[in-house]
Amino acid sequence: MKKTIVYIDGYNLYYGLLKGTRFKWLDLAKFAKELLPTGHDIISVKYFTACTLTYPHDNAAVERQNIYLQAVLTNPAVKVISGFFKKNKVLMPVYEESCKGCAVPQNGLIKVVRLEEKRSDVNLAVEMMVDAAQSDAECQVVITGDADQVGTIEAARWRFGKTVLVFNPQPRVSDHLKKSASYYKNIPRDLPARCQLPDAIPYGKRGDRVIRCPDAWR
Repeated sequence: MKKTIVYIDGYNLYYGLLKGTRFKWLDLAKFAKELLPTGHDIISVKYFTACTLTYPHDNAAVERQNIYLQAVLTNPAVKVISGFFKKNKVLMPVYEESCKGCAVPQNGLIKVVRLEEKRSDVNLAVEMMVDAAQSDAECQVVITGDADQVGTIEAARWRFGKTVLVFNPQPRVSDHLKKSASYYKNIPRDLPARCQLPDAIPYGKRGDRVIRCPDAWR
């Protein structure tokens, strides 16, 4: 059995495969296991995300994320590594000139707040390099469609001799990731439906408390 560590780019996974579906209550460990062929012993699943912010149209987003992270952490093999969002006030082109309620300047630009995820991609790269140098895991699995990780993947392979498998949650093929990896595959679109957490998950020292899937995700 090959000792294997899995690294999941959380927002890349969400926007590439989960957004707009009913399958956000994803069992990360099961999902990773289903992707891999036989012969892999997954010793850790590392999930990289950023703490979401409240939105005027969805005040419950933070609560749902907190519930989900609490749920996945009931599996001792799962580790959550968090970045953060940075708010930038910028001028952006207006998509529709007839935007109701928007005061559109003559230059066609409007002031907006743009959220930028910070640190998650760097956290993933650092974890991979530290594990490559210190862990006895033979294989690293990266779930991302972000070609910025090509350098990380190549370093793990050529500097540390690791086998690196890449599974892309985006619908398109990334030629850069495909070229850099030991093995590359786009994730089947129907896989999340088969890898859902139970609706109710017992937790606590006596297992007398329950984490429930948010109603909005049912």
